[in-house]
Amino acid sequence: MKSICFFLIFGLSSQVMFSQESVSFYFENNKAELRNEEINKLSNWIDSNKNSKILSIIGSTDKKGTTESNKNLSLKRVDFLIKTIENRIKYRADFKTIGLGEKESELSDNALDRKVTIYYVQEHQFDLEEFIINDFIVSEKIDTLKITRFDELKLSKKSSLNEITEVTPNATLFSLEGIEFQFDSDILLSTAKRNLLKWVSLLNQKPNLKIIIIGHICCVPRDDFKLSSRRAKSVKNYFIQQGISEERLQYLGYGSSKPKYSIPENNGYEALMNRRVEILILDK
Repeated sequence: MKSICFFLIFGLSSQVMFSQESVSFYFENNKAELRNEEINKLSNWIDSNKNSKILSIIGSTDKKGTTESNKNLSLKRVDFLIKTIENRIKYRADFKTIGLGEKESELSDNALDRKVTIYYVQEHQFDLEEFIINDFIVSEKIDTLKITRFDELKLSKKSSLNEITEVTPNATLFSLEGIEFQFDSDILLSTAKRNLLKWVSLLNQKPNLKIIIIGHICCVPRDDFKLSSRRAKSVKNYFIQQGISEERLQYLGYGSSKPKYSIPENNGYEALMNRRVEILILDK
């Protein structure tokens, strides 16, 4: 029998959620209550996170048992944690119960499947919550696409952007040049705004065109302050200021998780190539 995952999660369209922080608690076989060692671990976590906010709680079982029994056991495990936590930690306002049914286990050790995982943000991350949620939802959508990089198509760069997008398929990824920001901020330089005008023109010429703006950073292994997301959103906001409908625009920050060159970079050129903005054609 496939393992069962049941989620207590806030009510967004995406079925799964993630945050920058998570902690897991493990159960004995066919048990819905934690053993003393894990209870102590949970108590310590609660004491250390009284000012945090829970985004989702995910309960899972191993492959043993029937679908129905695994479903019930998974929910009981989640319920046990919620009752133990009580109201000592805040939950996201639209946190609610969603059952996802069967999900193939990615683990080979049954003991590691018997768990409940809490996804949460710490107090200093509250202002990043919007980006945490957005990035997960949009990245889930991108993961379903077969992406083609524009550079791989070997089309003439002398053609206009309008002509190029006429012949490129959906899910074509363009790497933009000259999109620079003020140091360590999400404020677009005036030169960057001028370089974005050709995309404004394209979006005006093609009213059905929908895009995802993707931000990347360089030099550091983690994007703890979601700078890449904030920069991608700044580009989105610039397009909106130019009259483009927000419904046609999405954004995503990958941080430094998809570098063109290994981090730390060897020189300024590699850092520049990693520190980039891309546009993905979602639909046209």
